[in-house]
Amino acid sequence: MLTIPRPRRLAAAAVAAVGALCVSVLPAAATPRQAPPAKAAASAASTAVAAASTALGATTPFSVYEAEGGTPGGGAAVRALTSAPTTQYSSAALEASGHSYVHLDGTGQSVQWTNTTGQPISFLNVRASIPDSASGGGITGTLDLYVDGVFRQALNLNSKQSWVYEGNGNYNTSDDQTPADGDPRVFWDESHTFVTGSPIPAGATFSLRKDSDNSASFYDVDSVDVENPPAPRTQPADSISITSCGAVADNTPTNGAADSQSVDSRAAIQNCIDQAEQQGKTLWIPQGTFYVKGTAGLDAQGITIAGAGLWYSTVYRDVPVPNSTPLAALFDLTSCTVRDFHIDANAVSRSTIGGDGGAMDTTGTDWSADGIWTQHTMSGFWASGTGGTVENSRLTSIWADGINVNNVSLNADTGNNLTVTNNFVRGTGDDAIAINSVAYNPNSDGSQTHYNPMTDVTVSNNTSIAPWGGKGIGIYGGSGHQVRNNYISDTARYIGLGAGRFGVNGSDLLSATVTGNTVVRSGGNAYSQGQPALHIGNGGDGQNTGTVDKVTVTGNTVTDSLYDGIAFSTSTNTLLQDNTVNAPGRNGIAISPPFYPAPTGSATITGNTVTGLGSGTSAFVNNSTGFTATLSDNHWPPPAPEGPYGGTPAAVPGTVQAENYDTGGQGVGYNVTSVNGNANSYRADGVDLDNTSDTGGGYNLGWTGAGQWFHYTVDVAAAGTYTLDLRIAAPSAVPGALHLSDASGTNLTGAVDLPATGDWQTWGTATAHVTLPAGRQILALDQDSGGWNINSLGFTASSDTPATNLAAGRPTTESSHTDVYASSNVTDGNQGSYWESANNAFPQWVQVDLGSARSAARAVLQLPATWGARSQTLSLSGSTDGTTFTTLKSSAAQTFDPGTKNTVTLTFPAALRRYYRVTIAANTGWPAGQVSEFQVWTA
Repeated sequence: MLTIPRPRRLAAAAVAAVGALCVSVLPAAATPRQAPPAKAAASAASTAVAAASTALGATTPFSVYEAEGGTPGGGAAVRALTSAPTTQYSSAALEASGHSYVHLDGTGQSVQWTNTTGQPISFLNVRASIPDSASGGGITGTLDLYVDGVFRQALNLNSKQSWVYEGNGNYNTSDDQTPADGDPRVFWDESHTFVTGSPIPAGATFSLRKDSDNSASFYDVDSVDVENPPAPRTQPADSISITSCGAVADNTPTNGAADSQSVDSRAAIQNCIDQAEQQGKTLWIPQGTFYVKGTAGLDAQGITIAGAGLWYSTVYRDVPVPNSTPLAALFDLTSCTVRDFHIDANAVSRSTIGGDGGAMDTTGTDWSADGIWTQHTMSGFWASGTGGTVENSRLTSIWADGINVNNVSLNADTGNNLTVTNNFVRGTGDDAIAINSVAYNPNSDGSQTHYNPMTDVTVSNNTSIAPWGGKGIGIYGGSGHQVRNNYISDTARYIGLGAGRFGVNGSDLLSATVTGNTVVRSGGNAYSQGQPALHIGNGGDGQNTGTVDKVTVTGNTVTDSLYDGIAFSTSTNTLLQDNTVNAPGRNGIAISPPFYPAPTGSATITGNTVTGLGSGTSAFVNNSTGFTATLSDNHWPPPAPEGPYGGTPAAVPGTVQAENYDTGGQGVGYNVTSVNGNANSYRADGVDLDNTSDTGGGYNLGWTGAGQWFHYTVDVAAAGTYTLDLRIAAPSAVPGALHLSDASGTNLTGAVDLPATGDWQTWGTATAHVTLPAGRQILALDQDSGGWNINSLGFTASSDTPATNLAAGRPTTESSHTDVYASSNVTDGNQGSYWESANNAFPQWVQVDLGSARSAARAVLQLPATWGARSQTLSLSGSTDGTTFTTLKSSAAQTFDPGTKNTVTLTFPAALRRYYRVTIAANTGWPAGQVSEFQVWTA
């Protein structure tokens, strides 16, 4: 999910845990998918949900209507994500399915749909967002349902289990419920109900409308699921009802919080579980909501637990919040079958303090979960063992992973032949679906517990929609896995589908087949990383470690990725074949994309298609010299030829902006050893740009390093010698930082030393000279060492003999200084920094050491350009040994005038000196000597 940024001035990003989810969205004009024919002897859910093996995504008994596909009324507005995120933070559109929604903020505003399912609608599930309370913790509200324009009922909504904040140092957490901290996330929650009165008939219209009695200031509507559930199942023979053991149903709607008057049925349910185990009977959960209160859960082995249907039977976990007791799952299950009921909880964050525990932790053999609807728990299924299956289930508004099959749940060490099929997952805070093979876990005594690598897991025909954290599907280690025919869309921050390894203690991924999946509007900008939609290789979890080998990726479709479509980090023997990438936000297929390095690796890339490339992007880019990509029979536009950025060569004389390097991509217009993806709103190639604080704004090139280069196509007006002014920023002086060369590689400037400016965004000018022929030509800015940024290259025609500032970056000494205004400031290339002597103690002096005797005939003194005018009485002297000084310029009053940029030039007969000293006897502006820049120029 995230990877550690390259060192320099970026803080290392924290390592994210396993997680993600994606969005599956019906096109706006599409007819919702209908349920397949019933199967004999199947659960209530599987009767309507089972999918054909070749279908894409889950086949569900409900149809999803996206709000943006409906008709807004009364001034309601569609709000949508219009471009890739430029920050690491979330937004309502980014977390919405389809990355868009309808906003209702005035009385009478609505969104309307027509029932095109061909069936009556008797049940609604609304995905919506209403405001948080002013102090956090959420509110409740209602939104009105109309059928054919006639009021039908008020729907209960709440924000009690949404709205957490990442500002004030809380990035990527979900515990902060203080609105004042800012940067909110987790905007959406889901609420369901039966339709009051007769069902909504086929062909009728239905709408959600904000009326005067709907008190929330706004209602954001993302989608509504509609269906006509079957009648409740009846208690099966040879079963024990939990009510016979004293469990008591509570039918008061929860609406984001528990009913304080409810009865705790935990002991009664556990008692019935124990009886069912002893008697070999099924545990029956009848209609109603049954509460399990406190921090303890339920434990069952070898039995079937069945409900009347996921629309009717609910087990609700009510944990006192804030909570300090670590929570196990609501159900700890070994070799059990569970089916046809709903699990909900009052958790308000992904943490112990927020009351968050898992729904079902499972292990054993041949276990089954069929037709379970889970909401608001830490995870839906955390499952290990052999031969288990999760199918036909719904997981919505989950705080962490939806379905995590692994080899560690309930102290197991195996996860083999597990199946995850035909499930619908939406709005998770971590991976919607994960294959999570753990190699070892550390123990408190320093030892390690090791686990068997997972094998032969199948993840097929699932739908993963709109995760606000983590991936849609994550494959983390093991071998023999099959991930096929899944639909993934609208990840808010992370990779849509990833094949790799999780963390330093994860198992290597030694083989997997990823085929027939569709990934839509996925990838994200968590940690400002610009993550791809489909990723193969290590490093997708923050650790660039481990083996990822023999992953076969065939016949997948990646559409409208926010950044790169398909990307590789370190991995070997990958087969990428017959995949299609449509309209990627950045490049189609990228090796070593931003923050996912691939210093080594290998892949066969054949028969793939890339279409709909944007300006400045490439169908294929390999940013690694150590990754071997064998390409054949791919179908995409040829690489763009090298050319001037924007189509027109930069004029010389004139200024060339460093970020406007030539088009053509890696190895043509530029060569970089790695990329980080900053400023992709300007250049989509992932090259390292910063927002610059230099005059004029825009971007600068950063992350410099030896061996990197950038080409610039220029049009030189006339042959001759030009002064080259480089706008640079460098925390420390960099000897031999760069040089300029021509198309043949001839060094035109010699090594250019850069003075210290003090910081990465504190700017100064380094000067060199270059002789150029007339006409159009390509110049290369060659980076010979790193440690600096560059904003622009200014070319000025010069008829003088090139001069050099000998003092740039050289050591200095002084008679005294006050506070932080030391003499080192006078040679740092920054006119804004300065030396200031002790006050009221004239005369004072500052000098520069050139390192050896150098011939000079001019000294330039500066004060900060914004200071007011003043005169300083000063003299200039020189020395060969630093002890005996001779006068080069006699003492006189020198005026520093902001109209001339507070610059004074002292000329003198050429002298050969190592040390040059300015002595100040008076200052009309301050009772001390002051110098910002002390330049000594060659004769």
